[in-house]
Amino acid sequence: MKQHQMSESVIVTGIHNINNLGVIRGLARKGISITLLDVDPSSMVRRSRFINERLICPNPHNSEAAFIEFLIKLGRRIDHQPVIIPTGDAEVMALSKHKDELDAYFRIPVSSFDIVDLLVNKKRFFLDISLKGIPCPKSYFPNSDDEARYIAGHIECPFIVKSAYSHEFIRRFHKKVFVIHSISEFETAIELLNASQLDYFLQEIIPGNSLFLFYGYFSRKSVPLGLCGYDKVRQFPIDFGIGTICRSVIRPQPINLAIKFLSDIQYHGLAEPEFKFDPRDGQFKLIEINTRSVTQTLLANACGVPVEYLAYLDLIKENVEPLTSATEGILWIDEINEMHYQFSRLRQGYFPFTELSAILKEKIVFAGAASDDPIPFLIGLAHFFYERFNSLINMNILK
Repeated sequence: MKQHQMSESVIVTGIHNINNLGVIRGLARKGISITLLDVDPSSMVRRSRFINERLICPNPHNSEAAFIEFLIKLGRRIDHQPVIIPTGDAEVMALSKHKDELDAYFRIPVSSFDIVDLLVNKKRFFLDISLKGIPCPKSYFPNSDDEARYIAGHIECPFIVKSAYSHEFIRRFHKKVFVIHSISEFETAIELLNASQLDYFLQEIIPGNSLFLFYGYFSRKSVPLGLCGYDKVRQFPIDFGIGTICRSVIRPQPINLAIKFLSDIQYHGLAEPEFKFDPRDGQFKLIEINTRSVTQTLLANACGVPVEYLAYLDLIKENVEPLTSATEGILWIDEINEMHYQFSRLRQGYFPFTELSAILKEKIVFAGAASDDPIPFLIGLAHFFYERFNSLINMNILK
């Protein structure tokens, strides 16, 4: 796809370092001016040479109203309509909820709040796809704690407990789900969720660890303009974590299933459906659909599918032609999170670095390291080793 010099800039929001960094690099390399809205002045992303303007903004997790007020004030002083690329769930929710107010100042690739909430609210999402007969994990939706206890006593352990809004759950508990191995663990989970006033539901754990995702953009007419599929080669934490190594691949069956679902609900925006292969019946089960940019965005770029750039073109032009293919077999590595995985294995008495020798012979795109933008990754490494050093000190103190 040819590079274009355009007057419309892009505003990137969010606090997810590798996610933001990939979006910024991908768009800036197309000659687009970038403004970063960040809630963390120590973020490694702020040191990217590709950023034209850096602004500290309110965290939408803490105050959605302050975040929206900040955007409106920013929009009033800009002489054009920038495109906003959201990198987190809280931003997507806020932007979709206040889209009518913001449309006068910005171009925003998000659907209406009701459609976004259907995907972000995991309870609504699994209720909806279950009723539509879309393959997914068995889910249970209790109306009370007592009903939840009854269900827990009649399903196989281990199972998981999820919050309706996973970004709020992750913010409070620093994990994606509670894995329940016993009734006593379930009682603890209920207590924590009630104290945090989070709605919840129960779900089976699909055996195995074969995960497939794709990242794409759906136009204002709900047409997929481009998508890149990939398997998770590894994630950390191992059971319910984020991908540290992914390999691009096209799997038509789950891709077509998700495209049909998103087109049927008239979805517009960035999308990353995730599936888990169930060896019990040989089906890919739909796990979730993210409605924001993702950490693997530079993998999509390397495969010939610049997803955020497609969103940009769709919002400032008309009749953008869909891309028909993505390169398979390219490996993406999130170096810093992969180092977290490797060090966790070392603590268990393994020396896993040797397994990387075969991986490093493949065609690779890195999430952090970049010869044309080296400073962010160096800062990320410094943060990593600082955390490891403090962790070792705390372990010695505890001894």
